[in-house]
Order: sequence, then C-alpha cells, then structure tokens
Amino acid sequence: MYEDEKVSEIAQSILTAVQSYEPVLTEYGLLIIFAAITLEGLGIPAPGQSLLIAGALLSTRGQFNISLVLISALFAAFTGSTLGYIIGRVGGRKLLLRLPLSPSRLNRIDTLCQRYGTVLVILSRFIDGPRQLTGIVVGSLQMPTIRFLLATSAGAVLWVGFWGLGSYYLGQHIRIIEQVLKSAAPYTWIATGLSIFALSAYLFRRHIRKKPPPEKR
Repeated sequence: MYEDEKVSEIAQSILTAVQSYEPVLTEYGLLIIFAAITLEGLGIPAPGQSLLIAGALLSTRGQFNISLVLISALFAAFTGSTLGYIIGRVGGRKLLLRLPLSPSRLNRIDTLCQRYGTVLVILSRFIDGPRQLTGIVVGSLQMPTIRFLLATSAGAVLWVGFWGLGSYYLGQHIRIIEQVLKSAAPYTWIATGLSIFALSAYLFRRHIRKKPPPEKR
C-alpha cells in the first residue's frame, strides 16, 4: 500500500501506521471508527483518532467514501462527548464532593469552568486524555447544557476537519507536501534556533532583573 521509495520517512511512517489498522477497517468498516470515537467520549481509551486518520487515508484509494467517514466521525464525536457530559452531570458532582476539596477551591474550579469552559471543551478535543475526559469533567462542574453542546459541536467539527479531511488531503497530495517540507526544512531549523536564542535572552534578562540589589554598607 502506497509503496514508493521516494516517500519521506515521516510520510512513510504515517502510511505504515495506517497499514496496522487496515485489516480491522476492512472487516468492520465505518462502524469501528464510530464505536472507537464514541467510546473515547465516555472516558474509555480507544484509538478513535488513529482510526479516523486511517479511514481518511484509505478513502484516497476508494475503499471508503470520505464524506461518510467524516459524517460518521463527526456524529460519533458529538455523541460520545455528550454521553460523557450526561454521566458527569448526573453522577460526577457527587464524586467531586467526596474529594478532599475545600468549598472555596471547588467554587474557584466552578468559576474557571464557567469562564473558560467553552475554550476548554474545544481545545481539549485535540489532546489525548483531556479529549476523553472533558465531557465528564465539565458535566460534573455543571457547565450549562446549551453552552456545552455548542462548544462540543464546534470542537468536533474542527477536530474531524483537521484529522479527517486533513489526512485525506495528505493522502492525495503526499508527494507535493513532501517537497514543501523538504524545501522548508532549512528555514524551520533557522526559525527554531532564533526562537531558542530569543527565549534564552528573555529568561536571562528576567533573571538579572530579579537579582536583589547589593546591600549598602
């Protein structure tokens, strides 16, 4: 599958990873993608994102319809996180109250959730761990339902678009992307070096400013 000696190591490693999921995707189709992504929303570890990427890349071969892959993943992401939210909303608060948290600290956590909950729900979709648990957590913190549904819908659209549609585009244009990455590599190293130098200079200046003035005798 996708065998070509000219494909870069990074691209080849992605395609090799896809090969490991191809048998299960061939046997169970979109159902396994839907199930894995839904289970992730319930806090259960599952390779939902990896299966989404694999399904999208296999769509470039015509094995799946990319529109159905994206729709299935989007519906699963919304369903899973919403079920997790319901679990947290129903029983999570009781669990929180049993934790060794003072009322003031719990109030601060509630306030942070009310203030930044929308951003948290959207961004956590892209991070393993938080992606599986955020629905349960914000449900436990009593995040308003409408606000959660809007946030998790936005997060699901962005996540599926990035990993699903992005992987599909990658599969179709792998060699073009490879050439772009090779051309940009020297500039990337230069930018990284300048960033490290700037950060070091900033930290050094901050350290100097924090030094206490010498004591007068």
